[in-house]
Amino acid sequence: MIFFDVDTQVDFMHPEEGALYVEGADEIAANIEKLLSAAGVLGITTVSTSCAHDSDDPEFEIFPPHCVEGTRGAERLHADLPALPRRVIDTAAAEDPHARLQPAIHYVIKKKVFDPFSNRWLDGLRKGGAFSGEHAIVFGVATDYCVRATALGLKEGGAEVEVVEDAIRGVSDETTRTSLGELDVSGIRLTTTDEVLRQVKELQDGATMELPGDKN
Repeated sequence: MIFFDVDTQVDFMHPEEGALYVEGADEIAANIEKLLSAAGVLGITTVSTSCAHDSDDPEFEIFPPHCVEGTRGAERLHADLPALPRRVIDTAAAEDPHARLQPAIHYVIKKKVFDPFSNRWLDGLRKGGAFSGEHAIVFGVATDYCVRATALGLKEGGAEVEVVEDAIRGVSDETTRTSLGELDVSGIRLTTTDEVLRQVKELQDGATMELPGDKN
């Protein structure tokens, strides 16, 4: 199982500080925290995609400036999660035919456009079959842009993909509905935070540790 934490950065997630705040994103922050905390507890490989723009990025002709490298807005909202060794893959990273995702590592994949597979290192993994047969859990923002691109890209790479319905938010109702319809047609399932936490706990044979959201 691999978690894909999509663009959960301050500029998208924080209602006051966010330069390109996604309406309702603060309402899913607690569920995202539960998922990332669980990844740390159980050593689930996690890929966090992050926009990393230059101050004069061409994308700012379409969207307001956001997630400029080195600014508060570019930081991940849950910057310390998951509690796993971290590897940062820069926007300029080259495709590496020998690259493999390692267990219990947190990968931060930087990108300059909404599709995470614009990062050549990550796309190289996909083309090399790294996600074929993998169970990918996708959450974050925005449903109708980066979440959609991530989920469909993973499906194209042969992954079994689930999108966490109560841990995503979209930019507009109309495009979000359209995007969810596309995901459904492609065979991508919707799930919930509680269901994912149940699944990951079952992966830990004989686990006695308490996961976020456990109810006594």
